Amino acid sequence: MSKHYLVFGAGAIGTTIATWLTHAQINVSIFDKQAIAEHINQHGLDTYHGEKPNIRHKCQVQAFWQLANIPKPDVIILCVKNYSLHGVSQLLCKQFGTDVLIVGLQNGVENQSVLPQYFNRVIYGVLCFNAWVDDFGVVGYQKKGPIALGHNGGVSEQEINAVTQDFNKGVDSMIYPNLADAAHCKIVINLTNSLTTLVALHQNDQSQSRKFQKLLTRMTYEGVKVMKAAGFKESQLGGMPSWGLMTAAALLPAFLTRKPYLKNLKKLVISSMAQDIIVNGSSASELESINGYVIQLAEKYNIDIPINNAIYSICKEAFNQQPFTPVSVDAIWKKVKA
Repeated sequence: MSKHYLVFGAGAIGTTIATWLTHAQINVSIFDKQAIAEHINQHGLDTYHGEKPNIRHKCQVQAFWQLANIPKPDVIILCVKNYSLHGVSQLLCKQFGTDVLIVGLQNGVENQSVLPQYFNRVIYGVLCFNAWVDDFGVVGYQKKGPIALGHNGGVSEQEINAVTQDFNKGVDSMIYPNLADAAHCKIVINLTNSLTTLVALHQNDQSQSRKFQKLLTRMTYEGVKVMKAAGFKESQLGGMPSWGLMTAAALLPAFLTRKPYLKNLKKLVISSMAQDIIVNGSSASELESINGYVIQLAEKYNIDIPINNAIYSICKEAFNQQPFTPVSVDAIWKKVKA
């Protein structure tokens, strides 16, 4: 009998993973709030590639909103943000015990300290793709994977091989030998989510702004410096920009880097941070687990990151205001220069 995978969280990542695995004939169910679960049970899941929004991939997945009604899963795929991990883990641990196999698909590395407090067997995934929610059960994605999987002990080779094999039926997945390197490379990319959220990039075109280019490229360059100082190695996964390219984009004259910068700018879709702050009207976000974490590393290794420090400070103030109001690039630039 095939393993039962429970996807916890029907957001952008949970919906895409559930859809891809279901299409691959994997036994999947999904959990979320009652209104979302009832919608999914009635209408199914609906995903599409961002470049082909009219071509929809539909599937029917059983959705639950009460844990007590769910047959015990063999594997739980956790698709909630880091700030929800403690509460969710307590519920799952109480319902299914500490030995259920967990796959944590969060940005950053905070999950690697939280999840072992509750579960004995944890696999971590580094997602090398972006996805966004349009409506209940309707999600767009930039590309289909890949996903790098790894663990920090407590998981047998047979277990992680089996999960990777199942994942691979639906989405390109691999066991990555150095999970820490992969996760920290992804953190560098995720640093810019704070800036793109601040200016509401998905609503406000910044392709003509040289100041925005300077801010964006300097953020990732500072991130690269921090990771190198902390001893992490570059992992070029899923088409992520190389550290050399990030360095060149920040240090070379703008007229030399303008064309590739604009090409990459077009690839930036609405981030998970923007969906939390702008779309959902929440003050909770991944700011601490991404930007705050890098700032802590910079302080530990004595690396100067003025752009990241300034933007983090601006975000702390702006994200706590309800409703959120986008900040202009000129206003950000002024505070950064100060």
